[in-house]
Amino acid sequence: MLNPYRRHSPDCPHRSQGKAWVKCSCPIWCSGEWNGKRRRFSLRTRDWQRALRRLVELEQEQHPGPERKSVSEAATAFLAAKEGVAPATVRKYRRVLQRLGQFASGRGILTLDTLQDLDAYRKSRKLKPLTWSKELQLLRQFFSFAQRRKWCAENPAKDMEMPPNPKPAPREPYTAEEIRRILEACDNFGRGPYERLRARAAILLLRYYGLRVSDVATLEKSRIRDGQIFLHALKNGVPLWLPLYAEVQFALECLPAPRGAPADCPYFFWSGLGTREGHIKTFDRMLKAVFAKSGVVRAHAHRFRHTLATEILANGGSLEDAANILGDSPAIIRKHYLRWSPAYQQRTVEVLTRVHGTNLVQREIAAPNPLPVNNIEWCWRRGSNPHAQ
Repeated sequence: MLNPYRRHSPDCPHRSQGKAWVKCSCPIWCSGEWNGKRRRFSLRTRDWQRALRRLVELEQEQHPGPERKSVSEAATAFLAAKEGVAPATVRKYRRVLQRLGQFASGRGILTLDTLQDLDAYRKSRKLKPLTWSKELQLLRQFFSFAQRRKWCAENPAKDMEMPPNPKPAPREPYTAEEIRRILEACDNFGRGPYERLRARAAILLLRYYGLRVSDVATLEKSRIRDGQIFLHALKNGVPLWLPLYAEVQFALECLPAPRGAPADCPYFFWSGLGTREGHIKTFDRMLKAVFAKSGVVRAHAHRFRHTLATEILANGGSLEDAANILGDSPAIIRKHYLRWSPAYQQRTVEVLTRVHGTNLVQREIAAPNPLPVNNIEWCWRRGSNPHAQ
């Protein structure tokens, strides 16, 4: 196998670093076994990526067996196969695989089938356990994709251990005071009524219906009809319509048309111009500015979904009810949105009260003089009261 390195010129300031230093513009050479002989020769380039591609070609000439792919080539094929996946998810895939390609090129790894040990890559990534678990799942998909196409003999990411029980930071439901502060921030946000009215309408939609940011940002006017709002279709295809509360209806009626929108614009918050993803990013930045203005600690749009789920369960709703309204499965509601709160605690007490039919009465009982443990045990065995006078 041929290994690339920089052959530092006499005036190179990194000459003392030796062959391990590759972040300079010195000529690139390679050394190793070639056709059964020890060889060392120039790759006739100073560009590291071009040198790696040249070595891949040389390795393929020497070992013409199964098709060999570099990490970047395999990543390009993997992303091309993800047609139909959300653009945000594809961007996440591309970002992770670019880091993997940079790691491989920095270590002189030419082809995908020679990238066996990912422990060094894990050490180079300063990530929290939850973030690494998500990245490891993607790496397993990537290597499985390459393994099925015979670009690598095994899936090295499959043998890496998943972090023990990674859990996201808990998001507590909003209190009534926090919601009031967020709505007050809408009235002081931005430079004029245009930004403030849009912010208030968006916050109210999040508050009353637990919609996602993307759903609010691209809300169509056709989803409001006869005093109701269409959320989504249930699993059986039946549309879910909920009452349009007066406060939300008034906010939507006062909502100004999006800037630059045509007269027949079908959206409340979007002009329909530009990309959908770009508009959602801009809309999300607006919400973050509102939360920062409110001063509520750890305020986030997604916390409204936790708030609504908790309120549904605390007021007698089932997991299925919360799942239908939020558009998730009952398992997701139980895993991510079921949080213990004072309201849910009160709901549990009420259920137990209905079961037993009465409330427990607490009485103050004077504590008797304590007896030694051995005396209490002796009296208990005889069936007598150790504190009887």
